[in-house]
Amino acid sequence: MGLDLVAVLRRLGVSLDTNSAPITPPGMVTWLGRLFDVSPEHSKLGMIEGMELWSSGQGFAPLDLAGVETWLFDAPRGNHLIIAERKITFNKSDAPIRDGRYLTIWNQNDLAAFIGHAVIDGRLIIIDEEESIAEEAEAELFSGKGPFTLKPVNDFTLLEQEGLDVSVAKPVLIPGKVHIVKGTLRGPGEDEVTRLVLNCGGLYVIQELELLERSPLLNQEKLPLDENPEFSDLLSERRTHSDGMGDLLRWWTFDEDSAIISTHSVLVPAHKGVSATGSKWILNGVSGVLHQNF
Repeated sequence: MGLDLVAVLRRLGVSLDTNSAPITPPGMVTWLGRLFDVSPEHSKLGMIEGMELWSSGQGFAPLDLAGVETWLFDAPRGNHLIIAERKITFNKSDAPIRDGRYLTIWNQNDLAAFIGHAVIDGRLIIIDEEESIAEEAEAELFSGKGPFTLKPVNDFTLLEQEGLDVSVAKPVLIPGKVHIVKGTLRGPGEDEVTRLVLNCGGLYVIQELELLERSPLLNQEKLPLDENPEFSDLLSERRTHSDGMGDLLRWWTFDEDSAIISTHSVLVPAHKGVSATGSKWILNGVSGVLHQNF
């Protein structure tokens, strides 16, 4: 994972509602959030109240016209902004059109200009202060006595794909742990990173976490906890790297010896149900992982 685009947008004053994601098939274009309280400054850049924000994500493969057309077929009606964090193979003026869907595309240069101007005028600080802000956010997130109850994503797309019905499932809480892992990725260079890892029925990297103000009074179910987690394989990743002759995919390996880890006890909202064949299942409301036949 490279740039945390949602975090950057919020640091720049972009108001994003990250709940109630539109239901679209998985693909290269993923949903970031929905705009609200759009400032006059952001309105001049084409942002509109209620606009859905999407990202191509970072990667080696470029975003092509066919990929956008496939995504647009399932996109809901309204205004949409796709931020292309990877290269695109078409002119923005050739973007597909569909009745009731109004599409804007930012390429890498548009994104770079948006962030660059914020750095120049001091709205975005990228040196030193970034680490202290992250530490303050961590301390604020997990301040007080735990366990802390995580806010669920409430994405039931996977259940629908498996033919399971959330309406007949019971909400439950699962005891788990959140590991905040800081360390070094080593590849063609070195990169200091911070990752949130949810330990609940496996280890899962979570992009961002929010806490519920009050924990609901629900029964608890247990999923296995990794008592001695190792993070090297989980946090290592492939990234594009320019060697002067073009972009190549290279492995960046997480250095376990460099890891600084803080761990917090949490309760993870989930839904528990029974399939038509009588087998039990649990959908983790934070990682989105479906555990079956346990």
